[in-house]
Amino acid sequence: MLGRLIAGLEARGMFEDVNIILVGDHGMVGTCDRKLVFLEELAPWIELKSDWVLLMTPLLAIRSPDGVSPTEIVAKMNEGLGSGKVKNGEYLKMYLKEELPTRLHYSESYRIPPIIGLVGEGYKIEMKRSKRNECGGAHGYDNAFFSMRTIFVAHGPRFQGGRTVPSFENVEIYNVMASILNLKPTPNNGSASFPGTIPLPNK
Repeated sequence: MLGRLIAGLEARGMFEDVNIILVGDHGMVGTCDRKLVFLEELAPWIELKSDWVLLMTPLLAIRSPDGVSPTEIVAKMNEGLGSGKVKNGEYLKMYLKEELPTRLHYSESYRIPPIIGLVGEGYKIEMKRSKRNECGGAHGYDNAFFSMRTIFVAHGPRFQGGRTVPSFENVEIYNVMASILNLKPTPNNGSASFPGTIPLPNK
């Protein structure tokens, strides 16, 4: 489809006059059964009920019932995971959502469950062992992992050809597009000064 777009613009003599931004929304990493953490192995410390668990991969999300302390769950889970007796336990770290690293911006919404586990790159969480063999891919892990990065390619009169720019977060692209269109952006999570870091030779 991209080839058809470019071919159509070239056929009309417009390719060099149109600004094109090609961007992905996330990266991807392979997952396999040898990269598993089984929650049933935490039974000596805490017995987790399946209906507490809302999501297992790429992060573990738990909402405990009334009367069960999230703080106690996190403490007991981390004790078990750090004991050396849970296979791959070092690839899961539990947090109260308000204690997650601030760079993740993942604590303010009421929709985020109170207990969040960060999962190692390419690892999966399962309740119990099974004979199922499954390999595939996943995204949504910590965005500090290189595998979670994606692409940004731009072409047109507002971009200098042959330039490479440093990595940046996708939230910055909105202000770049607003700058190209000479529009005043509405308040957003990007940086107002960011478009100046992308080579934009012509106004």
